[in-house]
Amino acid sequence: MTKAVRIVIVIGIIVAVIGALIIRGQRSRARSALAAYKAALRAKGEKLTVEELGYPRPPESSTNLNLLLAGVDQIASVKFEPGSLELMRFVGAGRAEVTWAEPELRAVWSWGAKTNAATWEIFSSQFATNAEALQDIRDAVQVPPRYFYNDPTNFPRQMKAPFVQMRKAAQWLAGDAVAALHAGHLDRACTDVHALTQLSQFNREDLTLVCQMIRTAIVGSGLAVTWEALQARGWSEENLAAQQKDWETVDVADAFERGMIGERAWGEATITHMRALGARERADFFRFGGYPGGNPPSRRSAEDFFSQFVLMPLWAANSEADEMFFLQFHQKSLDAFRLLRTGTPMVEINRQLKTNVDELVSVIDKPLTRYRYLFSAIAIPNFTRAGQTCIRHETQRRLTITVIALERFRLSNGKLPKELDALVPQFLSAVQIDPMSAKPLCYRTNADGSFTLYSVGEDGRDDGGDPNASNVTNKFGLWEGKDAVWPAPVK
Repeated sequence: MTKAVRIVIVIGIIVAVIGALIIRGQRSRARSALAAYKAALRAKGEKLTVEELGYPRPPESSTNLNLLLAGVDQIASVKFEPGSLELMRFVGAGRAEVTWAEPELRAVWSWGAKTNAATWEIFSSQFATNAEALQDIRDAVQVPPRYFYNDPTNFPRQMKAPFVQMRKAAQWLAGDAVAALHAGHLDRACTDVHALTQLSQFNREDLTLVCQMIRTAIVGSGLAVTWEALQARGWSEENLAAQQKDWETVDVADAFERGMIGERAWGEATITHMRALGARERADFFRFGGYPGGNPPSRRSAEDFFSQFVLMPLWAANSEADEMFFLQFHQKSLDAFRLLRTGTPMVEINRQLKTNVDELVSVIDKPLTRYRYLFSAIAIPNFTRAGQTCIRHETQRRLTITVIALERFRLSNGKLPKELDALVPQFLSAVQIDPMSAKPLCYRTNADGSFTLYSVGEDGRDDGGDPNASNVTNKFGLWEGKDAVWPAPVK
């Protein structure tokens, strides 16, 4: 061995030792900073781990879930799927079509503008044929299970959640309500609305954002059905009060916050699990996921070897910094969303959430930092779209509760109140607050005996109840206008 080679080797060893010492020092500082940050969060009352949130738990009783699944499985094949209905279909700014009052049913398919028509006789007969299955579903939802995933630490053997069956149950309950309204069977429609609100309470304590978003989707379906129901005449005080009570038990904002907290705890459990894996298992987990259907192939590529021998050692050395980044993002998002309960308008909350997401994207879009925060880049969900959906549904829920209270007032007094304060305390415990403005929902009576009720919309600006869009468009909907106006039925 020549002297030059020996010098190169010695220099290489020195560089490697110095590099290792630097990495060790950085990791020690990162570990200390992470521990201090977690301690500060816990001092504020934050629960970071699944254990602190009360998990793992014993599995929930499967009786009601099994009854729901059995009911859905009993539903016979039909020509006209209720899920293809488009309820509360906007046909203009602030105007929606009453599906059950139309002479002919129409469905809009998700893959295009294709429409399909069916007679009411055919449509209604499907629910008569499946009456027993529907009753099983109604019975099943009376005692909703609190959670589905009882052990978030059970990697990688998580059970497959029954989201498809829950969606189908919601579609059939909604369809049956429409058929009942068309036939003038208000009690049956009220029972279906109640069942939908109960179904939306399935897995209400679950720690996964996906469970909470499924709940939110069911809420959206139930709210559309309730709008359809409120266009019918002949409701009794008893039925209206029951529907109002049902919707008062639902809290969509809480569902989103619970999902955010749960995603953070799942992330903590996942990081702990990954640190315990070997480099190859960790690389496979990153690339293919630790869940059913994520099994790695038997043949390994150069990318697999690079991930195992280069990326995974680097990630392990930097995992505390990655975890810190993950926790900080979630905490900033939670802090922003929780401002909703302190009277902050949603427009300001959205601004903070967007800033947080923009900062995240600016970091993980850079190749080097993306690998530094590899777990965060993969694990952090899109809170922006989920949060928007939840708050839209929460606002619509408050509009719905207010309209039911208005109809109860009209039934009792023969006319509408001049202001919403007149509903308190007999018909409302308090005037509903618009999340978009953090002020009471806007209301006025009209000369023709109708009313205008609205949220100021996502821009936070009161445009006087204007349902028209800011620009020329053929797209109509509750959230397409300057204000989110409770739609009037098309006569």
